[in-house]
Amino acid sequence: MPGKTPGNPGNPGKTSATCAALVASLAASLLGAATGPAVAAADPPEPPQHIAGELIRGGADGRPHEVFCPAMQHVYSGGFEITAARGNRLAPEPTDVLVDRSNDNASGWIVAVHKDQFRRQHETGPADLTVHLVCSDDTMSHGA
Repeated sequence: MPGKTPGNPGNPGKTSATCAALVASLAASLLGAATGPAVAAADPPEPPQHIAGELIRGGADGRPHEVFCPAMQHVYSGGFEITAARGNRLAPEPTDVLVDRSNDNASGWIVAVHKDQFRRQHETGPADLTVHLVCSDDTMSHGA
């Protein structure tokens, strides 16, 4: 009947055929848009990546040391590793953690720790430090 519209209970066959045609048309459009060269799809975000900063000889000296994420990424989490230089051993006192957090704009991780190591002939000095961080290009969390 000419005055009937899709969804009208007076013509259920036309409604089903119209819905099926609409779904098929929409699927074809979406498939064409996803594979067609005219539409550029956004690259999916890269998974978070672990970055280990360079070994800082004597870096457990209580001063802040900072490692940055690659451009256009932000820090997701971070931490540090303290080691003794070859032939040395870590002092038995606990590590004094002064700072272990993201920087103010979440582009890197700041660590300031103090930990001594015993050197040859019982000399002491700061242990070595490696800053670790995990960077992501996902949307930053509120607290970062």
